[in-house]
Amino acid sequence: MSLNFRFSDSEEMYREQIRRFAKTELAPMRQRWDQKRERPQEMVTKALDAGLLDPDMNHMMRGIMIEEVGYVDFNCALPFLVATEPFELNRLDGVPDKIRNPVRQAVREGKTIIAVGFTEPESGSDVANFRSTAVLDGDEWVINAVKNSISWANADYFTITCRTEEARKGIWSLSNFFVPKEVKGVKPPRLWDDIGTHGAERGEVRFEDVRIPKDYLIGERGKAYLQMAQLFDTNRAYIGLKCIGAAQASVDETCEFAKQRTVMGKPISGYQGVSFPLVEAETQLEAARLLCYKTLWLRDENLPNSKEGAMCKWWVPEITYEIVRQCLTLHGHYGYSSELPFEQRLRDILGWQIGDGTSQLSKLIVARSMFGKEFAG
Repeated sequence: MSLNFRFSDSEEMYREQIRRFAKTELAPMRQRWDQKRERPQEMVTKALDAGLLDPDMNHMMRGIMIEEVGYVDFNCALPFLVATEPFELNRLDGVPDKIRNPVRQAVREGKTIIAVGFTEPESGSDVANFRSTAVLDGDEWVINAVKNSISWANADYFTITCRTEEARKGIWSLSNFFVPKEVKGVKPPRLWDDIGTHGAERGEVRFEDVRIPKDYLIGERGKAYLQMAQLFDTNRAYIGLKCIGAAQASVDETCEFAKQRTVMGKPISGYQGVSFPLVEAETQLEAARLLCYKTLWLRDENLPNSKEGAMCKWWVPEITYEIVRQCLTLHGHYGYSSELPFEQRLRDILGWQIGDGTSQLSKLIVARSMFGKEFAG
């Protein structure tokens, strides 16, 4: 049996490059994206110009990027990831090259973004009960849909999931489509006033009698669930790693604070009530990091990773939220100020206990892999 926990030389070199970029370019702007509630597009462009966001990089390398960016600025992690085209869905397979190629090139250059319209007002995890429809009328699809909880709801382009197969039930009745926002019937987004992750510009978009060409179908008809499952399985590891990055930064900052802060004549790091919670946090982060990278390694090896992705999703945001909370309180009254990054990290991580699959759904996925679907709901 061969197990190797070392990153390759090229991976370590890339980690140093993206870490240096994050510290020099992102760190000074950390609060801007949160306060302005806008996508950090100029930073994506800078990273692309620096050659740090390669669409041909593997999932492990993307994980390194997400962790290092999340360490410095949580709001930049997802836009950086999307610019590398990590998911087959956003490669717009099946869409005519004359449309597909310019859009993909614009994404790669950081000039635009493709938002994923999946969740609906009455259905999030319950995809079998989606109400959005796409009906074929001659050479056009007619789409009627309401999609919400869309990151970058004001994007230029969308991929949306709709029911197309009336004769089929549940997940096998769904198909994915490419929809530019300028098409008639795509309504202006209603942006939400979220607690955190303000750079995501989350909101709701209505698609009313939207007509798109027949060949704007992405992939095979009726196969949307398989496309989305692969996206979610892998993205859950990315979610875990950006949460780990933010929590690791909190632990490192708190360790430095504990060495400098003195009580009764000695640094508070000398008190087990301070050091032991940080030891526990470091241990949890090490275990969580291994789980996330294993999930990405499985994807790069074209091996199943649904169970591991679900583990990343329910567990990592939960423990990292608690770790950041602990770091905040260890800073005493200083920690309760927005001048320090802990309150923003708490708000940002909290959203990912919900987004891309709730903890309850993720645990159900793991339970079914353990007991079999017939014994686990």
